[in-house]
Amino acid sequence: MAGSRDYQVEGLVIRNAAVGERDRVVTLFTQNEGKLSFVARGARRPGSSLGPSVQVLTRGRFQCVRRRGLDLITQAATIDSYRKIKDDLWCMSCGLYLAELIDASTVEGASNRTLYDLLIETLNVTNCGACSDMVLRSFELRLLQHLGFCPSLHKCVNCGVVLRPVVNSLSAALGGVICPDCLPSCRDAMPLSVDALKVLRFCLSNQLETSCRVRLSISLAAEVEEHTHRFVRFVVQRELKAQDWLLRLRTEAMLTRDNEAPTIARRSEDE
Repeated sequence: MAGSRDYQVEGLVIRNAAVGERDRVVTLFTQNEGKLSFVARGARRPGSSLGPSVQVLTRGRFQCVRRRGLDLITQAATIDSYRKIKDDLWCMSCGLYLAELIDASTVEGASNRTLYDLLIETLNVTNCGACSDMVLRSFELRLLQHLGFCPSLHKCVNCGVVLRPVVNSLSAALGGVICPDCLPSCRDAMPLSVDALKVLRFCLSNQLETSCRVRLSISLAAEVEEHTHRFVRFVVQRELKAQDWLLRLRTEAMLTRDNEAPTIARRSEDE
C-alpha cells in the first residue's frame, strides 16, 4: 500500500462503532491487506452516501486517504449488501458470528487472501439459503486450518499411533486427537465419537458446498460443535458474544417449536 496518499481497498465490514455525532470507525477485512480500521466521516448523518456501505456485513470498494491517525474512507461503492442474510435473524446472527470470529483471530495489517476468500465464499453460500450448522463448522475448521491451528485428526498427537475406529478424545491444548492409551496424560481431552471424528475429517477434506449438504442428528451436531468451539476459544483466547447469541436462538427455537409463538425468530425447519 506504499505510494500515493489516495488508495483503494476491497473488503467486508466486520465491525463499526459510532464516534461523535456523525462519524463511524469502520473495521474492514480486506482482500489483500488483511484487517484495517478507518474513520468514515459523516457516515451517521441522515442521507450520507457512506452510511449504507459501512454497515456490518457489507462488501464494497472503498476509496481511502492516508493520514497520521486512522486513515479516512472518502468514498465507497457496495459490491454486495447480503440482503437475504440481513432479512433472516438466524442467518444474520451467523454472519455476525463469522465477522466476530475473523476480527478476534486476526491482527491489523496481516494479509490473508485465503481467509478472505473463505469468508466471502461462506457468506455467499449463506446468502443463497439457510445457514446450517455444517456451514459454521466448516468455516471454523477451515479458519483454524488457515491460521495454522488445524486439529490433527489422523494420528494420536501424543504417541503418533494411527487412530483406531473407537472412541478417542480431542485435546485443544495438544492440538488434536488423543488415543485411549494416552488419555490419562491429557487433562483437557474430551471424548470424541467415531462419527464426530468422521464429520471433522469430512469438513476438512471437502469443499464448503459439499460439506453443507450433510445433515447431522441433534446429538452429533452438538458434539461436533462443542469440539470446534473448544478449539476456537483456545486459539482466540476470548469468549465470542455472537456465539452465545446463536445458542440463545437455538434454545428458544427448541423450547417453542410445538405450540408457542417464539419471542425471537426461529431457524428454518429443514436445517
